[in-house]
Amino acid sequence: MKLIRWTAVVVGGFVVLVLIAASGYRFYWQHRIAQKLKITSPNGVDDSKYIDVNGAQEWITIRGDNRKNPVILFLHGGPAEANSEFAELYLPYEKNYVFVQWDQPGAGMTYIKAGDHQPKLTLDGMADDGIGVVEYLRNELHAPKIILIGQDWGGVLGIRMIEKSPELFEAFVGTGQIVGMAATQHVQYQYALSHATANHDQTMLADLKQFGPPPYRTLERYSQFQDCCRNPFWPASDVAAINRLKGLLVVTPSLSVSEAYGWYEALRTDEVKLDTQVMGMKDLRDTDTKFAVPVFFIQGENDNVTPTSLVADYVEKIQAPAKKLDVIAESGHFVMWTNAKEFLPLLRADLRLARATSVPAN
Repeated sequence: MKLIRWTAVVVGGFVVLVLIAASGYRFYWQHRIAQKLKITSPNGVDDSKYIDVNGAQEWITIRGDNRKNPVILFLHGGPAEANSEFAELYLPYEKNYVFVQWDQPGAGMTYIKAGDHQPKLTLDGMADDGIGVVEYLRNELHAPKIILIGQDWGGVLGIRMIEKSPELFEAFVGTGQIVGMAATQHVQYQYALSHATANHDQTMLADLKQFGPPPYRTLERYSQFQDCCRNPFWPASDVAAINRLKGLLVVTPSLSVSEAYGWYEALRTDEVKLDTQVMGMKDLRDTDTKFAVPVFFIQGENDNVTPTSLVADYVEKIQAPAKKLDVIAESGHFVMWTNAKEFLPLLRADLRLARATSVPAN
């Protein structure tokens, strides 16, 4: 019995030491990140809060070195992968812009606040909420028009927003832009088939034969295809970006441990709901090609999630006051994080073109 009690004490002590070490590691990195995120400029802005959006409490963060700079509203992707908790990723954009992040319904702090009263998630409903956020920002920051950047799912949401209320926006910039799922699956399948054939990869060839060509109409089937025949082709920069995001979730000073769990729960549950809608969406090349707002796209050359070849074809079909596609070499789906040094000059050039074709706000 003494041996059993002694073993229990040793094991218990070891667990306590591990927990203390983990807490110390988390506190150390939280402190370092918090110091890095401090905005010290006299006219800077660093605000995080819930605002009322169409009767719901939704989370926004407003950061920048000068609150008089042009305002960017960033629409995160995922879907349901709120990014306001990872402000470190977007520091390069805060020097010349007021960079606003919004945890969309079903994501991040907005999901946590709603608790057991989660809203029904639809593209139009979320676009209406996004417009509500824009109206708040215009009043709060005295900005007549807002620059909208949408990544992945956020690109689909952003396009719907500029269609609903074009007068509110200076420009739309899509990155990692979804165009249409059937076409995306076709490009991914052909890439995997060509690669497997050229490399005599019999395992992948057998898997592709078993799956058959797309479309894969259920989320489960498409997820199985991705695991087999898309994910092996993630660019190295994207793998590093995903790992960085996972690491930041553990140590971000913006989230308590329970909030980090809530963030993950939102992603786990509502990504499925919204991805199901994305699976059934019509191709933007057939439905959304005429805009009253300048429309730009900045893509990674090797994006294997939202193929850049489809975005190029989409741009050809768009009618807008100004339009342009820029492609950043040797980069992937998360080009806005991984290649900010290349992304920012392209963004500035796009916005100069937008202003040259702009109509004054009311």
